[in-house]
Amino acid sequence: MAEPTILVDLKRTTIRRNNRDVLRDVSIRICSGECWAIVGPIGSGKTTLLQVLAGQLPVETGKLIRNSSVAFVSFREESRQFSYGTYFYQQRYQATMSNEAPLLRTYLQAPDSLAAARLINDAGLTPLLDLSLLKLSNGQTRKARIIKALLRQPPLLLLDNPFVGLDTASRNDLTGWLSQLTTQGAALALVTEPDSTPPFITHVLRLAEEIWSGPRAAYREPVADCESKPIPLLRTPPKPVDFNDVFQLTNVTVRYGERIILDQLNWTVRANERWALVGPNGVGKSVLLSLLYGDHPQAYANDVRVFGHRRGKSGESIWDVKRRIGFVSPELHLYFPQHLTARQVILTGLTDTLTVPRIVPETTETDLIALSHYFDVDAQLSRSFGTLSTGEQRLILFVRALIKNPPVLLLDEPFQALDSKSIQLARKLLDGLATASMLFITHDRAELPTSVINRLELQR
Repeated sequence: MAEPTILVDLKRTTIRRNNRDVLRDVSIRICSGECWAIVGPIGSGKTTLLQVLAGQLPVETGKLIRNSSVAFVSFREESRQFSYGTYFYQQRYQATMSNEAPLLRTYLQAPDSLAAARLINDAGLTPLLDLSLLKLSNGQTRKARIIKALLRQPPLLLLDNPFVGLDTASRNDLTGWLSQLTTQGAALALVTEPDSTPPFITHVLRLAEEIWSGPRAAYREPVADCESKPIPLLRTPPKPVDFNDVFQLTNVTVRYGERIILDQLNWTVRANERWALVGPNGVGKSVLLSLLYGDHPQAYANDVRVFGHRRGKSGESIWDVKRRIGFVSPELHLYFPQHLTARQVILTGLTDTLTVPRIVPETTETDLIALSHYFDVDAQLSRSFGTLSTGEQRLILFVRALIKNPPVLLLDEPFQALDSKSIQLARKLLDGLATASMLFITHDRAELPTSVINRLELQR
């Protein structure tokens, strides 16, 4: 039996960014045939480690030996080919304003082979090849990134949270594809949560104050105790619930040319109700929330009533709607300015824009401190948003949605990239908000707060 080949060997490496150690004295050796799960709390440096292994960050302390080509799939796409920073958030919902963004076909750069065509088709991407990247759902975009890397057939594939945002069928498909790669001799290293670690994983590296590395069979995940942590009492007075129905949709249809996203949808959400919005990738869940939040122009061509008023007919502006809603989504995350501090990002929840308010009420300052302490992100408030880890950014945006204590919450996969401790704290907090109506999009039923008892399932 041939000896395994060392593909990358990282020895006692410390990575310092923005005057802080992101990784400290970390070592990992990945050999052919091995599959590593990189786990740990948010902010522990998991993505940074993949960037180091991929050669995207220099090693100043320690040593990196790389004997293989590497493909790296990150949480967000920032490259010469495509960058979300060159577009604005609402542009993805405009019918004619994203022509400059590359088509999925161009982005994939797939070889002209039967195997490549089969992989793209199995991922459900064939009907989407001539769509702009901006028109894809969050889950479809993530599948596209992963398929693009798989098409290269790299000896070592690095994946940052590959299962986040994928529906159950897509997760199962991805697990099958990656398992097949391992049988063909490829090595993998992927950032994931311990409770969603795929069966083909052979080794685990846990990044934390005490680093653990070894065979998967020997790994035991530490148990986080969140029950004893008290829920912060928000000092910002809640806005009055002066409506019976939060949303009412009558025969709502959304289409792009011949492609129908929502077809004759009828749905009513009454005050103080809490709904789970579920369904496979690309079925229109995020589009539906964009209609309700006022970011989708086709809301005005449909009978969409918000707080008892039809959109575009009552004289109520989009800002009258937004001021009563706390909102977070993966798409909003992609477009958020990186130069703002985490504190400023949270405060933009008061303006419902990407700009910081000039005046901040004293009660808001108190709530910001309380929520930041509850989620253990006090130390991140003064740092720029772009220097935070993906999980830290998502937690900051979650706090942003809550900061004005709104009567309605639209939460589109709010727990993406969060660790189990943060999810437990967030669920506990949401269940403790007595008056808020809530729409919650997720592909993982275990994420739902216990107070979410209604369900709308969209189907293709």
